[in-house]
Amino acid sequence: MADAALALGAVLVGIWVVRLALMRARARDYVMPAAPVAVVALWKAAAAGGEAASFLAFYLQSGAVIGAVLTLVWLASLARRDSSIMDIAYAAVVGVAAWVAALRDASFTPQAVVALVLVTLWSARLSLHLAVRNLPHGEDPRYTRWRQRFGAHWWWWSYFQVFLLQGVLIWLWALPLHLALWVHAEWHPLHAAAGLVFAVGFAFEAGGDWQLARFRADPANRGKVLDAGLWRLTRHPNYFGEAVIWWSFWLLALAHPWGWASVVCPLWVTWFMARDSATPMQERYLAKTKPGYADYVARVPAFVPWTRPG
Repeated sequence: MADAALALGAVLVGIWVVRLALMRARARDYVMPAAPVAVVALWKAAAAGGEAASFLAFYLQSGAVIGAVLTLVWLASLARRDSSIMDIAYAAVVGVAAWVAALRDASFTPQAVVALVLVTLWSARLSLHLAVRNLPHGEDPRYTRWRQRFGAHWWWWSYFQVFLLQGVLIWLWALPLHLALWVHAEWHPLHAAAGLVFAVGFAFEAGGDWQLARFRADPANRGKVLDAGLWRLTRHPNYFGEAVIWWSFWLLALAHPWGWASVVCPLWVTWFMARDSATPMQERYLAKTKPGYADYVARVPAFVPWTRPG
């Protein structure tokens, strides 16, 4: 079974790389297909039966679960003609993978219980919120533009461009969560610290989403900028909260001797949310559609609360 999975993975990575080459993609676009290959290589190079080999096998199995779930989501997207359901699957697939990993390990230590509680609260809340918000409105315009650009090829290329790409991204980000589930720790001060950081992140993300939903529900606010509550502290409280939540998963990973090294994952999430994609993309859209947004930008920090606007 493992050999068949590796062979299938190799075929998918090959198709992905060839397509990127034909598109003359940027060098950074090859990072995602290369990442699983690198992890497999590390697993093969690790001493058989050792701690590293065992953990990497555990991590690769979780990646296979994420890939299988997102393949089903991709098939659903073809039936709906809506690739943007990946946004709903984003958090859900992390929760599913965490539970599958915990059930497979069958060691519900305090460490595992804390990790599962936190990831389930985040995963279930965010997926449900996005499903309620997005499903009635059909495909997000960002994905529709891709569908128009790739035309007849989109039905299969979306599997790589959307589902596998984001699946690998999520899997890499979730490395600290897997380390947290792998280590069999008893009660530890890190659990309280992680819970506190998670609570801050959850308050910003869930609170920001709730305040924005109420604001949009009032027709009188159409075209206006929400400048109250958490939205007075940061222009993107939901994105800020999302980054903080991933830092809480990293704190749990510190119970493992290798946990500190996975700090690159929450740093990556924070950069992605603040600088690379989430915040800049939303900023460009709002600047075009909200007449009062320039004034809002001058008064409210872009990402981290209580910092200078910019």
